[in-house]
Amino acid sequence: MVIARNPQEETYLEVLRTLRTEEQNLLIDRLKALSEQPAPRDSALDALIGQPLAPAEKVKLEIETLTQYFHYRRHLLACALTASQVAKRLGTSRQTPHDRVKARTLLGVLDNGVVKFPSWQFDPASSEGVIPGLPDVLKALQVSDFAKLSWLTHPQPVFEGQTPIERLKAGDVDRVVQEARAVGVV
Repeated sequence: MVIARNPQEETYLEVLRTLRTEEQNLLIDRLKALSEQPAPRDSALDALIGQPLAPAEKVKLEIETLTQYFHYRRHLLACALTASQVAKRLGTSRQTPHDRVKARTLLGVLDNGVVKFPSWQFDPASSEGVIPGLPDVLKALQVSDFAKLSWLTHPQPVFEGQTPIERLKAGDVDRVVQEARAVGVV
């Protein structure tokens, strides 16, 4: 299950997702500089959570976390298609994939200023060109497009370790839609 984030975190993540490699490196440099500044101390907080991390440890963890996030994102979008490729696959105009993302009948994720479409969602045997039930699931998911991608492609305990996509392909549309409605709900 995807953990719900507050709106501020979602906005921060959306901005991070759009950064080019050079911008990511600049952000890392700025985080290093900020983390080296001493923070005000709170003895009650110290008593609760223990000793704070040394600046170097904090920087290392922040960089590792950002690096893991960028690798994870690249991994999920490695086999994604462009709008032109999707249009050719579906036999439509180049604008149609973008319209379908807005209508939440196709999943597209903004990556370096370009909308990318995960290739696993397409099904040439389906009348809509996507896995049956996927549009219903996309409409039920009330999270960011990247969170949708992450949830759909990761094994979920409620599906006995299968991914929601695997369950959709098996015809378990109603159950996947039901679970999708609960994603991000605290």
